[in-house]
Amino acid sequence: MDYTAFVRKAKQQDARNAFETYTGSLDAVPDDLKSFYRTCNPVDVELDINDAAVRFCPALELPETQQEYSYLNAQFVFATCNGDPIFLHDNIVYTCAHGVKEPKWEKLSGSFAQYLAAV
Repeated sequence: MDYTAFVRKAKQQDARNAFETYTGSLDAVPDDLKSFYRTCNPVDVELDINDAAVRFCPALELPETQQEYSYLNAQFVFATCNGDPIFLHDNIVYTCAHGVKEPKWEKLSGSFAQYLAAV
């Protein structure tokens, strides 16, 4: 997939948003996200989406992020919105409240590609 439009929109929103290629291990990353992290690793990316700050997790922080949100039972968190996880499960993007004992998932998009396109 070509992520050029997403990167362009992110940089237009804030020129400080930074992406780079990543050559490290992505063994724990779902297949749907590997090409994104290889070509557009969000080193320092925060976007204002509907008046909420969405921070994309850089590849090097992904293991720590998964630990922090481990209560989601192995769902893959790739971003946060004001501390709430944004994650992929069965190729669908969800969010839920952080710190809630039994969080209710809210579907954000039918796929990672659709999520980026909607941003």
